[in-house]
Amino acid sequence: MSSKLITYPFLFTVNKIQEINTTTIKERLSRKPHKLFQPHRTDFFQIYLFTDGVGIHTVDFEPIEVSPSHILFISKGQVHAFDPNETYDGKALIFTEEFFCRTDFDRKFLQSTLLFNNNFSQSYFKINNNFNKLNELFSEVLEELKYKSDNKKGDILHNLLYRLLLLSEREVDDQTGIKRKISTPDLLSFRFKQEVNIKFKNYKNTGFYTKLLNVSLRSLQLATSSTFNKTPKEIINDRILLEAKRMLAYDELSVKQIAYDLGFQETTNFNKFFKLKSGLTPTEFKRKL
Repeated sequence: MSSKLITYPFLFTVNKIQEINTTTIKERLSRKPHKLFQPHRTDFFQIYLFTDGVGIHTVDFEPIEVSPSHILFISKGQVHAFDPNETYDGKALIFTEEFFCRTDFDRKFLQSTLLFNNNFSQSYFKINNNFNKLNELFSEVLEELKYKSDNKKGDILHNLLYRLLLLSEREVDDQTGIKRKISTPDLLSFRFKQEVNIKFKNYKNTGFYTKLLNVSLRSLQLATSSTFNKTPKEIINDRILLEAKRMLAYDELSVKQIAYDLGFQETTNFNKFFKLKSGLTPTEFKRKL
């Protein structure tokens, strides 16, 4: 019987109401070690602050060499796996989109921050200036989660998470020497990419998204070219290709089943698409893994 890549839902452990949680990496791994060492998805966002040891953490085919004083951001839906031979430890924090996005401003921030939306590489970097502050924030989140429930708890946790994200963004700004200002075309590009991420299996035509976003094709093309240096169609195709690679690598499904799941009516059309975009047929890609 075929099996699909597992997507883990948010788990309430410390607090049974707020969709934010924090623990140590060792403690997180102790719960489902045999499962977390296998590639899997989550329907929540994750932040890992590494304090000790070394190892490999794989995110969407990219092996990341873990070192102390580094931080890793994993977006909802990304495929990742812990290293069964790891010696690393640190702090882990998870939260849902629903918890963070209380206002339109929150949603725009989450959709645009490069911590979770870096189009060029996984967001993993060394903390040079704010390590102690960030470490303390993880501890403050845990303390607040354990505190008795009242009408302030959600706001305090939300504020602590915002501070953690903003301090991380400041660290990136300090290291690169560039303060990136989010423009109107950027916001359009990020929203387009967010919609593609949700709807790409059923809607592969750029025209669908221009109607959904109520913009002209030209405006969308200029926006994505400015933000990502790609056309809207290239972004749609990239998302389809990434999902195809994930399923070919980690799902025990036939090529025909994967093609159907991705919205291709004919397997031959999927094969042609995959070969055109990756240089390999789906079967050749699976053999290389």
